[in-house]
Amino acid sequence: MDEQKTQEEFRYTSESSGIFNAPPRTMFALGIMVGISAISLLGFILSFSAYRNAVGDGGSTKTAVANKNSNTNSAAVANTNTAPAGPIDVKVTSTDHIRGNKNAKVTLVEFSDFQCPFCEQFNPTVDKILADYKDKVRLVFKNYPLTTIHNMAQKAAEAAECAGQQNKYWEMHDKLFANQSTLSVENFKIWAKELGLKESTFNSCLDESKTAAKITADQTYGDSIGVNGTPTSYVNGNIVAGAQGYDYVKNLVDQALAAK
Repeated sequence: MDEQKTQEEFRYTSESSGIFNAPPRTMFALGIMVGISAISLLGFILSFSAYRNAVGDGGSTKTAVANKNSNTNSAAVANTNTAPAGPIDVKVTSTDHIRGNKNAKVTLVEFSDFQCPFCEQFNPTVDKILADYKDKVRLVFKNYPLTTIHNMAQKAAEAAECAGQQNKYWEMHDKLFANQSTLSVENFKIWAKELGLKESTFNSCLDESKTAAKITADQTYGDSIGVNGTPTSYVNGNIVAGAQGYDYVKNLVDQALAAK
């Protein structure tokens, strides 16, 4: 009899201690916790989805997470411009740096950031396109430093522009991408010396930010046509968002050549 009573008491205690038999106040608190968790999860999913859509198959945006070479994680004000769906007329000016045949049938305009890891990843693709198509494709490189997340991007762009004043733009361009993990003003000056530049002229140009206006002009123009991250490129006006692979870019080049 006592054993039966003990079993009944145990069964009653177990059943009454279940989560669905908890006091109303406890159930209310649990409900709030579950609700908050669900909202947080939904917010994360939506934010991640927005980020993936922004960068495409690889790219840094103005509001992207920090670059692997930067300790800063601040975000810039989001660009309200949006890139058009169809091809656009991307201007090429007399101050732009052009690699390849200046009269090529296909123009690849790249808005880039020397500290952006996706730009460094995209660089070999561009090089291979230029090598494979020789005088049929030209590269126009425009500055788009994401200064809020890449702390050396602006100075790196200035270093390239200062080298360009001594006709060594592409040599410095290649140095910067090849040594992306060690970008610093000190190293820019070392590399300038290695490239045979007149040191006093280069150092003065860099220290006094003499080429900053050119970089700002590039970025302002990029904003005006909807650029919001790097790399953003255009093949005869058709956008290439992010660090797309060789085949993707090749397809656009082939289409552009066929349309000529």
